[in-house]
Amino acid sequence: MANVMIASRTFLLLLAGSMAAWPAAGDPLSDLREVLRRYPARAPFAATVQVIGDTQGAMGARNAATAFEVEDGPGGLNIHVPPTALAAAEAEAEKKKRDPESLTPTRAAMVALTVFDVIDALDAAAMLVDNLNGATLIEQKASTRDGKPAMLLRIKVKPTLAVTRGRFVNEPQVELRVWTDANGVPVAAERDSNYSASVLFLKAGNVRKERWKFAIFGDRLYASRNEQDDRASALGKSVVTSRSVTYAPR
Repeated sequence: MANVMIASRTFLLLLAGSMAAWPAAGDPLSDLREVLRRYPARAPFAATVQVIGDTQGAMGARNAATAFEVEDGPGGLNIHVPPTALAAAEAEAEKKKRDPESLTPTRAAMVALTVFDVIDALDAAAMLVDNLNGATLIEQKASTRDGKPAMLLRIKVKPTLAVTRGRFVNEPQVELRVWTDANGVPVAAERDSNYSASVLFLKAGNVRKERWKFAIFGDRLYASRNEQDDRASALGKSVVTSRSVTYAPR
């Protein structure tokens, strides 16, 4: 009997020691913030940007394509549009004056991509941290990404749209999904945003899906690829736009 009691105590001591050595489960969103702080994006960074897009709607199909260069550093953000792209945009504008139906792919691509889109892509860590402000975790589970094991975090993002200014505007529904590797570093993300408004029997809405593929360059987490699809609808009509942007360090 004594041997049984000693064995039981030994087992309990070993179990307690094992539990103490096992890392305690933390808050996944806090852990993600901590990882993102490792990438302050202070070192200079330069990349070549390729933009491809198209629009489908009542006005027919419209294609978009252009390329330019960006530099981010202590002096701020610089966007350099090469002479070939500027010449193409100018030629498209002149042709548009003569033929309103002519396509303007270069100009369309320049308009489709905003400065803030570029900023988010060049400093993806800051973009993700901003999304985590006021966010809540929906689910955390094991997953795969690009054929590799990953951890998936589903996150409800706090909307930034001031819905109180218009009583007919519904609160946006925004969900962010982040895939992280074994070290907790984000490798990809998707964000779904659903905006809607209604007045009597009239309804309007916009569904946006954004996708990012991340890479690391020095102290920077950046989006090597960013895709965005928008579907806007109102009065029974809809316009669908899509955009794909790649960032190649140079």
